[in-house]
Amino acid sequence: MTKISLLLFVMALLASLHAYEAHRMVKSDEAIEKDLHKVEALIEEDLKATQTSIQGLTSEMKTLSKSEEVLNQLGKDYKKDMDVAPYGKKLRTFSRAAKNVTKAPPAKNKKPASVIQTILQDFGLNGGRE
Repeated sequence: MTKISLLLFVMALLASLHAYEAHRMVKSDEAIEKDLHKVEALIEEDLKATQTSIQGLTSEMKTLSKSEEVLNQLGKDYKKDMDVAPYGKKLRTFSRAAKNVTKAPPAKNKKPASVIQTILQDFGLNGGRE
């Protein structure tokens, strides 16, 4: 009789161990899924930032290529002793456009975070307020 009760006890322990591990696996799967969603959101933010950067570079390239064409034409006309006065207005326009392109975008109104807040924010703790 004691052998049977001991055998039943061991089987109950094994069953509870399997149930505990299965429950733990479900929790870790949920944590992984949450982390996956966070990573997807970060990737989307990076993608948007990259797209806006690419658009800015594209517009900058268009402006620079147009100004290069005007400067090449100005150089050719100058070598041929032609009137170069009409190029003054175009060059001023490109100069203004180049200044606007090279300006840094306005910074968001963020307060400079302390090192401790940055570390806490990296760990996802409440002290790293956003």
